[in-house]
Amino acid sequence: MKYEDKTKNELINIIQNLHSRLKRKKYGIVWDYEKVPENVVVECKNNLPILRSKNNKDIVLNDSMDNVLIVGDNYHSLSVLNYTHSEAIDVIYIDPPYNNYQQTMC
Repeated sequence: MKYEDKTKNELINIIQNLHSRLKRKKYGIVWDYEKVPENVVVECKNNLPILRSKNNKDIVLNDSMDNVLIVGDNYHSLSVLNYTHSEAIDVIYIDPPYNNYQQTMC
C-alpha cells in the first residue's frame, strides 16, 4: 500500500483500523483455553510428582550454592518446584524439546 497517495483522513482511518485490530488480536505464543484440561494437568492436581536425588547427577560448585538439575516433563517439574520451592528460585532454564515438530511441504 502506498501511503504517500493517501489523504490525511484516509491515513487516520487506516491507523484507527489498525489500532482497533491490535486491541482484539493477541500476538506471540498464544494457546486457546481448552475445554478439557490435559491429562498431565489433572494428574498433577491429583498426584504431586516427587523429586528423587541421584548422587551421580549432583551439581557442586561450592559449599554455599544449592543447584538442582531436574530431568523430566516440564509441567511435572514446575508443579513440584511451585510446591517445594515457592519464592526461592532465582532462575529456571527449560531446555525445550527439539525435533518435535511436523514438517510442512511448501
